[in-house]
Amino acid sequence: MSAKADEELIAEVLGGETASFTELAARHRPRVERLCRRFFSDEEMARDITQESFIRAYTALATYRAEMPFGGWLRAIVVNLCYDELRRRRRRPEELVGDFSAPEVQWMQTANVASPEEIVGEAEERRAAYDLAHRLLDTLKPEDRMVMVLKESEELSVSEIAETLGWSEAKVKIRAFRARQALRKQAERMLAAGRNR
Repeated sequence: MSAKADEELIAEVLGGETASFTELAARHRPRVERLCRRFFSDEEMARDITQESFIRAYTALATYRAEMPFGGWLRAIVVNLCYDELRRRRRRPEELVGDFSAPEVQWMQTANVASPEEIVGEAEERRAAYDLAHRLLDTLKPEDRMVMVLKESEELSVSEIAETLGWSEAKVKIRAFRARQALRKQAERMLAAGRNR
């Protein structure tokens, strides 16, 4: 017995078989959780946004149009929820960047020659790098962080990012440039602070 396509499950949910949404959510949950963890190192926050994403998707399912793959439509919901949370945090910062742990300082010194993009890319391989990458990303404006995560971690093209966020391609390119500049400056500050200890 073959698995049902997303569109079949959506049709069943819209036809009143709400239990079919459980299968649809289970199919897409790993990607949604991974995307949320790219934006938030706090596992509880990532779980909350994952859950909220599926609630929003369920309540807005009648607006889904089959021209776009369901995964892309769901990703747009997730990205918008993450963006809203990043902006909320920016208005009310809840924590300051504190002192670095010994592994973070050591990793920063070894990463001295790495570009910010490489630091973000290494984030999944080493926990210290992961934590540091999130600390660097936390210093960015929400718009810049969205672009960096979607471009570097999710490997979306400029046009895919523009479509997901509802921005022009020019705006995405400008935000990507500004984000890289800001990450470099912040990384240099962190490295200088680590050397001065």
